[in-house]
Amino acid sequence: MANNEYTLPDFIADLDRITREEASPHVITEKVEPLLTRLIRNPEALPAEYRKLGPGGKRGRYMLHRAPRFNVTSVVWAPGDTAGAHNHDTWGVIGVIENRIEETRYRVAPERPEHARLEITRVMRHEPGAISRLVPGDEVHRMHNRTSRDTVEIHVYGKDLAGLERKTWSEDGAEKRLVSSKYLNC
Repeated sequence: MANNEYTLPDFIADLDRITREEASPHVITEKVEPLLTRLIRNPEALPAEYRKLGPGGKRGRYMLHRAPRFNVTSVVWAPGDTAGAHNHDTWGVIGVIENRIEETRYRVAPERPEHARLEITRVMRHEPGAISRLVPGDEVHRMHNRTSRDTVEIHVYGKDLAGLERKTWSEDGAEKRLVSSKYLNC
């Protein structure tokens, strides 16, 4: 019996084609969304070693594929885990494989140097199978696992976030430098 499941290698091949053909973050994320939806319908597409928390029960971040025009990672959020408001400096598409996560999107209104007013534009509660698209101008968000179980996601970005200098904001709008750490498997 043939296996007709959409696999991670299938997804990576499609991402490679899309990012060769398209430059617009809006078009790329529109084309990637249905493919990531298809991939996460098959939870086994993500190997078990990339579905676990990191050392000490900390957030698990694993590189699944690194390429010049995109990266595919898995992120495992511990119960109660939060990533405060932050930017990405690139397009992104995120798919929830297991459990759920709350995402808050913001509009950033600069007020003075190193300080901004964060205006909530929407709060979404993503269930398994949900997709979130990030494009420049609408890519500042906060993530929070409000549940008592681990949440597993696949993240696709137009840049490698490890070592990329970005920004994060505290609840009072104070801006800080954010540099993402390395992935646990590389």
